Amino acid sequence: MKIGLVQFRSVLLDRDTSLGRVVDRIHEAADLGADLVVFPEACVPGYPVWLSGLHGARFEDPVQKAIHARYVEESISPAHGHLESVCAVAAVRGVEVVLGGVERGVDRGGHTLYCTAFWIDAEGHLVNVHRKLMPTYEERLCWGTGDGHGLRTRPVRGFQVGALNCWENWMPLARGALQAQGLDVHLMLWPGSPSLTEELTRVAAREGRCYVVSVGGVLQADDLPEEPAAFQELRTMVDAKGGILQPGGSCIAGPDGVWRLAPDAFEAGEEGVRVVELEMGSIHAERQNFDAAGHYARPDVFSLQVDRRRQGSASFIDDETPTVTPAGTPLVDAIEHLVLTVRDPDHAARFYGRVLGFEHVTHDDETRSLRFGNQRIELRIDTDDTQVAGSRSTWGSADICLISRAPIEEWLQHLRRFGLPIALGPVDRPGTTGPLRSIHFRDPDGNLIEIANRRPPRPAEAPREGGPVIEPV
Repeated sequence: MKIGLVQFRSVLLDRDTSLGRVVDRIHEAADLGADLVVFPEACVPGYPVWLSGLHGARFEDPVQKAIHARYVEESISPAHGHLESVCAVAAVRGVEVVLGGVERGVDRGGHTLYCTAFWIDAEGHLVNVHRKLMPTYEERLCWGTGDGHGLRTRPVRGFQVGALNCWENWMPLARGALQAQGLDVHLMLWPGSPSLTEELTRVAAREGRCYVVSVGGVLQADDLPEEPAAFQELRTMVDAKGGILQPGGSCIAGPDGVWRLAPDAFEAGEEGVRVVELEMGSIHAERQNFDAAGHYARPDVFSLQVDRRRQGSASFIDDETPTVTPAGTPLVDAIEHLVLTVRDPDHAARFYGRVLGFEHVTHDDETRSLRFGNQRIELRIDTDDTQVAGSRSTWGSADICLISRAPIEEWLQHLRRFGLPIALGPVDRPGTTGPLRSIHFRDPDGNLIEIANRRPPRPAEAPREGGPVIEPV
């Protein structure tokens, strides 16, 4: 896998211009062969450098209120389409993108900001949104605390990749949550300084026996906006210290802790793109004697529970739940169970238990079912005449679609381990509530089983600013 580090210069407090520059850098990294392009923490619309330099903790300060109001207005809200241009270029160039941004959380009232790592896949879908678990020090004056919803890894070119923001990388349990998912490449998003990256990058690489990719931003005094006027005071302070607010510090350490790209590969304050190729052999070699989540773990002694539910401030139970449709017919709420005709219930129970993880249960002394979630599939044979059944109960005639949050790529690997041929897929299909990406295979009786991921609608493609449209190959 080739990974592209973008040491990015933000256009502070200007979301749209910053995103235009993000699109340009993705094109640049893709031109260099990158499969995954990574940007610094909060680089759109910029890291809140004013908090430590302009009395950020001064209570009821009109200057801080004015800057914060603008920060909110220029923040990213995916629901409002702010990431469409980035999604489009990721799809056009076929690259995955991890972008550090300041998110306006519309699910929490619409006014609180979060330091967020946005993950966009190579088809242009926003597939993960990780909000920083704990803002650091003065950051708590402008960012809210996140949750565990985004503590997920994703497969990219055979590597399992995860990302954390800035100082949450120092949280051992946050690192452990990613390592438990088979972490091969740990992305660390930073505001931008070698003092932040040069120690922890190598430590985390040795701990996880994985690649650690640290990406920092750059910002100089001349990059500060003209308004509000208070930024002139900050510019003077920065000039007196050499003129650089964020020097960068992007780097990569290998699973052995040795630099693959040292923090001084970029000059202080230099904006640019570096592409580095990672190989799996080094990970296998280093985990021969230590694997934090594998053979060196002691799950009988230590356990980690991670709550990945998106946290909200309220849940609502309406006073009245309708029982009729708008047309006046009685309302059907859900499917309770389906009946599947099979030749051998024992064989079917073993297959669905091993391949799909369904629980085999028996009730009413003889009725056998496969249970998963809040649903079940009841098993019958075509000669069973003890219960009311369909007019033509025939094995091999069923076609069932199952929704899974596990990526289709993981299902492909899983099914191959059982030697099951894929009848169709992966393919994009319409679903009941939106588009699906799915694969199809057959059970021992020839019934067609479809496993599907729900997909968000694909955004319209957008060209790079000031350049030609790059057509997909």
